[in-house]
Amino acid sequence: MGHKVKQSLMSSRADFFYYAFRNVLLVSVPLLVVSSVVLSHLSSHSSAYSSSTDSVSLSLPTSCTISANILTPHNATLVNGQYEGNIGNTRINAYCNDNNGYFIYAIGSSNDTDGNTDLVSSINDNYNIHTNVYDSSTITANTPSSWAMKLTSSNGTYAPTVVDVYNNYNLIPSTDTIVAYRTSGTSMDLNTDLTGSYFNTTYEIYTNPIQPAGTYLGKVKYTMTHPYDASQLTTMEEAFDIAGKDKVQVTDPITGETGNYYKMQDMSSRICSLTTTYETEEKLVDIRDNKLYYVSKLKDGHCWMTQNLDLDLSSSIALTSEETDLNDNSLTGAYNLHYSYDPNTRIITWTPENVTRNYNTGTGAAWVNNNNKAYSMDVGEWYWDANDDTSDCNYLIAACEHFSRTPYHNNSTHGSTGNYYNWSAAIASDDSSSFMSNTYVNITKNPQNSICPKGWRLPVISSQDANEFTKLNNLYNRDNIDSDVGWIDAPLYFTRSGNIDGGPLYFAGSGGSNWSSTVSDYRSTYYLYFGKHTVDLAGRYGSGRTHGRSIRCLAR
Repeated sequence: MGHKVKQSLMSSRADFFYYAFRNVLLVSVPLLVVSSVVLSHLSSHSSAYSSSTDSVSLSLPTSCTISANILTPHNATLVNGQYEGNIGNTRINAYCNDNNGYFIYAIGSSNDTDGNTDLVSSINDNYNIHTNVYDSSTITANTPSSWAMKLTSSNGTYAPTVVDVYNNYNLIPSTDTIVAYRTSGTSMDLNTDLTGSYFNTTYEIYTNPIQPAGTYLGKVKYTMTHPYDASQLTTMEEAFDIAGKDKVQVTDPITGETGNYYKMQDMSSRICSLTTTYETEEKLVDIRDNKLYYVSKLKDGHCWMTQNLDLDLSSSIALTSEETDLNDNSLTGAYNLHYSYDPNTRIITWTPENVTRNYNTGTGAAWVNNNNKAYSMDVGEWYWDANDDTSDCNYLIAACEHFSRTPYHNNSTHGSTGNYYNWSAAIASDDSSSFMSNTYVNITKNPQNSICPKGWRLPVISSQDANEFTKLNNLYNRDNIDSDVGWIDAPLYFTRSGNIDGGPLYFAGSGGSNWSSTVSDYRSTYYLYFGKHTVDLAGRYGSGRTHGRSIRCLAR
């Protein structure tokens, strides 16, 4: 959280999931009331008189409290593979006579550790249930055990406003996060008008068929601060400024757009956390080639690129860890070719073996379906207008009526097809053969490098942290399980850019696919596939690692 919690806290355990916090701050506010009475009638009886004034000073203390009233306990007994929502109901009472209102923050606090969002297992921490958002109507055997929270505001006179993303089940926040607020104060008469000064909390849980029996305990801590200050609802641009980052002047070589922009490479977890407004867009520049990209903080709490990566690779230009997501300096396995590491500067360098190919006449010249070597393809600067009636545009994207060489007004450069990368290129490697074993249950074995900008990474598909594509699907597309309408619409703007196979382009206009960093087997990798009639959140098709797919990065 980018803004300090201003009050000291007193805490008490309320129940299974809930920590109730009460916060009272007394501030003396002098109010001067002057009483002056002129006894004018005396003038008719006396030619001279004198007077004096008396004053009354009233100090009215600011009093703000947050407390809990457990209506039904947050207890549940589930069998394996079972989902249950609306678990318990706690009324969070929020009273504050500060005329300028208040904020309420929430943070996971399991094991009395702020930032811990697990349901902690009584067996051992290896079996903890991690926080996740999922669609209860599409649970499969591979859906990881998970839990989430939802807030519901009252309709009373002094009801707080619940932040939009928590009106539905959403992630338990791992940093102090604003979940509700009021822009003005409440009554402090405990006998009247306080029935509306609250919101309710409830939870949902899913237990995977392999989740072991036992008890699981999690907590959420709520904190009130006041007064309300709109500046605390920070945009991403403001977050970069608060973090002390500088803009650079650039001209995008593709669009010709010129201006001052913050750098993709300056993104950090702190800046993303400082960003407290969701789905507000910012354009950042990738200083490797001066191209501009839309980015946004989405409802899953991550900061994402909202257009496809368009970085050209060159065998004569080295990528370094100062500008690129290169973190593994072991120089073994996938990183034993064309890599170097300087222990003095701690800079990692990778020089790709192959340049990015031009798609030339639709043949995909010089592309090779190779599991290990990095290959990438540039089909030209094409933009899709997100029209759902787009037909297949195999081989030549120019044959597609809803693709254009100029950005469409309704989605600007969001619709850029970007470049296509095989998985070796995606993980910045010319020898990815060392990644042979499935990493779905142990993402620590995922590759730690990618061609994303420094500070960004490839999405993860995992039984530990859950499928990050699934989180987006449940937040933006959960009512359209047989369609990708939520993916291609704002604010995600995923593009049905097709994929490269053997050189030619297939399925542009009807489907798109995006790489993850998670290994399936010695020749396959998990990826997102989406189209008019399907969304496959962990797509694997044969030797799919050799195909050229799109890349969307998210902040580390």
